[in-house]
This record gives sequence, structure tokens and C-alpha cells, in this order.
Amino acid sequence: MQIIYSIIIILLLSGCQSTSKDPIIEVPENTAEYLYNIQINGFQIINETVRNGQNVGEILNQHNISFVDIDKVARLSKKVFDLRDVKAGGEYTLMFKDSATIKPSYFIYEINKVDFLVTKLEDSIQVYLDKKDVTIKEKTGSGIINSSLWFAMEESNLSAKLVNILADEIYPWTIDFFRLNSGDKFKVIYDAKYVNDEFIGVGKVHAALFHSNNEDYYAIAFNELGGFEDYFDENGNNLRKFFLKAPVSFTRISSRFTKKRKHPVTGRWKGHFGTDFAAPIGTPIYSTADGQVIEASYTKYNGYYVKIRHNSTYTTQYLHMDKSSKKLWSKKGIKKGKHVRQGVDIIGYVGRSGQATGPHVCYRFWKNGKQVDPFKTKLPEATPVNKSKRMEFEKRKKIWLEKLATINYPNEYFDADSIEAVTLQF
Repeated sequence: MQIIYSIIIILLLSGCQSTSKDPIIEVPENTAEYLYNIQINGFQIINETVRNGQNVGEILNQHNISFVDIDKVARLSKKVFDLRDVKAGGEYTLMFKDSATIKPSYFIYEINKVDFLVTKLEDSIQVYLDKKDVTIKEKTGSGIINSSLWFAMEESNLSAKLVNILADEIYPWTIDFFRLNSGDKFKVIYDAKYVNDEFIGVGKVHAALFHSNNEDYYAIAFNELGGFEDYFDENGNNLRKFFLKAPVSFTRISSRFTKKRKHPVTGRWKGHFGTDFAAPIGTPIYSTADGQVIEASYTKYNGYYVKIRHNSTYTTQYLHMDKSSKKLWSKKGIKKGKHVRQGVDIIGYVGRSGQATGPHVCYRFWKNGKQVDPFKTKLPEATPVNKSKRMEFEKRKKIWLEKLATINYPNEYFDADSIEAVTLQF
């Protein structure tokens, strides 16, 4: 019975052959060598790649690990990592005590660039998660908008992740990224993360300057409350407003709020009391402010939708969600009475349910019970830097503004004598 159960475990973990990604490595015993935080002196190391249809069960069995031990590995790993999430193309390593040993002492699977799963196969079986050492380096960058923020990042050889950070985390309340102009530009100071000298991603953004519509928008990261870090402008005003500008990440407006519009389905002229954000089906939808769900339902015209009350003054609604949103509602408890957080909790996915011609979310906004255009309505702001923290903020601000001032825009250099920016002509 145990053997049958173990075979089932292998099938659940799914697959077939394996081919070496790198040659077999013999590690000499004269100096201490470590790999995945394991001392490997005298070990034989085999680095391989998971093939299509391959699974952990078959990999281990092919290397003389018994079904009983594979069953133990499967049960122990459930507490830290689901082995069914092992994907084709993923890298793994087998460690043998020496070239004569037919059973590996360790099996390591790289979950991502930082995290890895270690399975110790000798003596008593152990399964645990570990991390590689991450090196943080402070970096700077700048760019000029010609067509979009994304292309500006690409032209400046900057990570696309910075697009999301600037548009979704720092400036979503301040800058309308749907209306950027050619010639708008930005500077940014951020942490870059490296593992073994390989760039693996963007960490914290310390400061930024976005020049748009002939205005400068500064952002300085500052931890005012001892746990949550916000971004403030040069005057100490919080960039985080009560509402986000959009319920979906960095997309486009396909139809604006208007009192008279020809309906794309019925052809009738009537008011369109919402803002349509076009986005691919399945794009996550977020609440634009903290609030409480008052409806999560379906109607013939609205499709799947969620309505949220933020306080006694403001209410928002999100229409035409994808049917898959129902599973999310069930899993996350998105129903009447559920509290959701601004830009954090996903409340549904973009779809085309109800009376809709294409995938989008129709965002509706009420103030004092009346539907209004949020882009033309004065909305409440977050509080500025606390007086007790003002001196600390001023010191931090001075450091970052001085660093931002030394960053050149593309095709620009600074005259060291006059301290003025000069644009190169080509």
C-alpha cells in the first residue's frame, strides 16, 4: 500500500528525463567551499535543468532514492513548498559525497533567484527553505519621455520594474500617466539587488524627480511612523492621496465621464457616468481607497462588479469584471462587510461581462450620493510630515535632493564651473 501511495505521489509531482545543464563538478578538499550554504569539499556536484513533463519524484528515483524516501520528501515539503510548483526550465543541483556514491546527499531546487529548497537525503531526511546572499547597490537613472514611460526606461537601460514603482507606488496620486507629454523627464535613485554579481531586481526607491507639464514633482522616501514608509514632496506634503487615480495598473482610458455619449452596444445617446480603463482580461483590479465592500454581485448590464463605501462621503464601483473574479471573491472573502485596502487588496479581474464591447473596468465614483467625475473633483489629501519628525525629514530631504541634482538627463552634462545643465546637440 505504501509503495502504491508513493507512486501516486510521483505522478502528482509529474515527469520523465533529465539532461545536465553543466558538466559534473568535482570539488577539491584543500580549501573550504560552500554552495547553497552547504560545505561541499570532496563532493561531486551535478547542475541540471527541469525538463518538460519532469518532476521531483522521477528525478530522485532516477538517482536511486527509494519510493519510501520520496514519499517522506513529498510530505515534509508540503510545510514549506509545494513540489507541484516545480516548473520546466527551473534549475536544480544534486550533491554526491564522492564520484563513487550512487545516491545524492542533497537535492536543491532554485525557486527563484534568491530562494531555494534544500532536501537533505542522507541520514534522516530534512526539507527546508534557504536564501542566497543578496547585495544591495545604490543606483541612479534618468530618462526622457518620447512615447511612453516604459520606452523611456528601456532607452535608458533601466529595469521595467521602475515603471510600476513610479506609476503605481510613488506618483499615482500626483501625475496622470495617461497624459504624459513628449519631453517629460525623470530622475530616480534606487537600490539594485544582486546575487553573485547578477542583477536580479529593483529594491527600494529612495528619491525621484518627475518633470511633467513644466512642473517638478519630487518624491522623498521617509519613514514617519516607524513601520510604514511614505513618499513626500520637497515641502513635506504626502504624495499619497486618499484615492488612487486608477483601479488598474498603468493602462489607458478608453472612455471618460460624460453627460452625453453614444452607447457602443445600444447605440443610444445617454450619459456615461464612469471612466473606462481598458486593460487585458485578467488584469487585477484594486480598490482606489481603503473601504468596506457593500456589494459583490452580478447584473445583466453591469456584469460582475464590486461596490465599496470609503466613508460617509465617498463610494466607488467597479464594473464588467471577468467571471474568474467569483473564485477570488470566494477565496478572499470579497463580500458585503469585507474591509479592503487601497492598492493592496485585489477585488476582481478585468473582463467584459455584462453590457461591454471589450475588456475594461468601468470605474464609477459617488460623492455625497451623486455620481461625479473623479478627475474633476477636489479630493481629500493625506496628512503632511508630522511636526515632531520635521527636522529629521529636512535632513533626509537635503541628502536626496543634492544627489538628484547631480544626475544628468540623457544627452545632458553639467558644467562644473557654472553648475548649469547643458544639453548636447546632435
